[in-house]
Amino acid sequence: MPTALEVFERHHRAVFRFLQRLEGSAEEAEDLAQEVFLRVLRAMDGYEERQLERAWVFRIARNVWLDHRRARARVPPCEPLDDVHVVRFPTGQTSGLALDEALARLGDDERDAFLLREVAGLGYLEIAEVTGATPGAVRSRIHRARLALRKTLASVQSTRDAVNEQER
Repeated sequence: MPTALEVFERHHRAVFRFLQRLEGSAEEAEDLAQEVFLRVLRAMDGYEERQLERAWVFRIARNVWLDHRRARARVPPCEPLDDVHVVRFPTGQTSGLALDEALARLGDDERDAFLLREVAGLGYLEIAEVTGATPGAVRSRIHRARLALRKTLASVQSTRDAVNEQER
């Protein structure tokens, strides 16, 4: 049976990247990752070696993020600012922002499956274990997510090209 430290060393980077993509903030992702591995430590007694370790850890990570998101939804939104200033980013910085925005537009199931595959590197069976879906449903979700991301990012690129043309 692995120790909690061994599990941490094997999975902490991937868990952090997964949470950072979901949350959009490195600081929030660090806090959430700490919570994930605290829960891993508490749950080690119930861990069975026949379980897929990586899927088990990412199921915990996903649940931590969902708990965090639910708690955040209970907090009332801030009042809007009266004076809003548009900030222009150099074009190199906008691609990450566009990806974050495109990911935010995906449904929860598609975003989770896509990030578990592309960021965490989990296989379809592991993602099915994490999400409680069938492997076929996981493949469909990832496919739909990729199509939606391509469409959204292509739209952002064409908008950016149009803005650049107007500035010339």
